[in-house]
Amino acid sequence: MSALPRVGFVGAGVMGLPMARRLLAAGHRLLVHARTPAKVAALTEAGAELVETPAQLAADSDVIIGCLLDEKAVQEVYLGQDGIIAAVHAGHLLVEHGTFAPRVARGLAEQAADRGAGFVDAPVTGGPPRAHSGKLTCMAGGRTEHFEAARPLLAAYCRETFHVGPVGAGLELKLVNQLLVSVHVAAAAEAAALMDRLGLPVELAKRVLMSGWAASAMLDYCLPAALTPSAAPTGATIGGLSAVQDAVDEVSSALDLPLRVFPAARQIFTRLTDAGAGGRDIAQLARAYDREHSAHAPHAPAHAPSSTVEAN
Repeated sequence: MSALPRVGFVGAGVMGLPMARRLLAAGHRLLVHARTPAKVAALTEAGAELVETPAQLAADSDVIIGCLLDEKAVQEVYLGQDGIIAAVHAGHLLVEHGTFAPRVARGLAEQAADRGAGFVDAPVTGGPPRAHSGKLTCMAGGRTEHFEAARPLLAAYCRETFHVGPVGAGLELKLVNQLLVSVHVAAAAEAAALMDRLGLPVELAKRVLMSGWAASAMLDYCLPAALTPSAAPTGATIGGLSAVQDAVDEVSSALDLPLRVFPAARQIFTRLTDAGAGGRDIAQLARAYDREHSAHAPHAPAHAPSSTVEAN
């Protein structure tokens, strides 16, 4: 593989788009695929080449990088008609940043290996702001040689990359990450509601809480935004995180590990998503505790947008 391999990219959404831009800025020849070409117009205008199918993307690239929304999208793009797997060959490397069940990654790796290709599950955390700044954290699963081959590319948008173990291990750690994010967001929502009832000065309270043991990235993110109703588009949504919670449940059930705190937090996400608030920013989980809705909490705000982008 050359020092600057041809890179195919699929899944240029809220997270993927800034990642792909950084690959272009690093000097890579970038090929992109999107069902809706307008979504990658910024990339093609910057020099990326648009291809019609995932199979063509794979055939014309040395490395294929995906940042797909969910398991359904992964199955369709890799295994569907004109999918990636059918077009890969010996020497190809597949790197997928999406969050989905580890069993799916292992299945994809087996099919890629049958064709002589490598597969790395490489979920990231840090959210859209860190994707833009190139400061994501990546946790990867796969063979050591495949991870090392991917590392120079990951450096374009990741500040830190960690090889966790074999295929699926990166996703397993990401699900632990999403469990913690879910619980921390729910806790921040309750804290915001309690502070609101007590009439505490939010900015001052945040400074105090973030200086001690209560500090967390989600508390920092959610306060005081949790106390400011907003329907603005976001890359970290209630519905997006709710969707990933299915995979956390699947893994814990397979291990016969009964979780107790996580299901309570998940219930809030599920009820808000079911009520139409899935497109709201995760900070808006505090709306479940609005005074006017307290008799029916959790309750969704009216006229919520419907997008469900994964929270990282």
